Amino acid sequence: MNIKQYEGTTMLPVSITITEALVKAYYEASGIHKSAIDQVPPALPMIFYQYINVPWFHEQSFIHKDQVFHYEYPISIGDTLQCTVSLISVEKRRQFLVLHQELIGKNVHGKMVFSAKSTLLKEAD
Repeated sequence: MNIKQYEGTTMLPVSITITEALVKAYYEASGIHKSAIDQVPPALPMIFYQYINVPWFHEQSFIHKDQVFHYEYPISIGDTLQCTVSLISVEKRRQFLVLHQELIGKNVHGKMVFSAKSTLLKEAD
């Protein structure tokens, strides 16, 4: 797959509602057992990728190098967010492709709630 062809691409928005079950599933996947869900974990947006069709992920294997979150507003149970993923850049470094992407969540008023910038590595073809 030529991942470079997706550079500069932003996926169509996907509506994601934050439910107690979603937050509980995140905690369970993280190995954290909570009897009550009292807050939304700051890294919760990472599981939003499972709801977004990201073509450069298809049949690909990546190493997640780093992740940086920025919040304008806290995420709460009951919120519905419009989420998009953009492939900002693809570059080749040694034997790896380095992908810089951004996940953005906006509230029902169109205001940015969070951004999550990721750096992914993949062996170059």
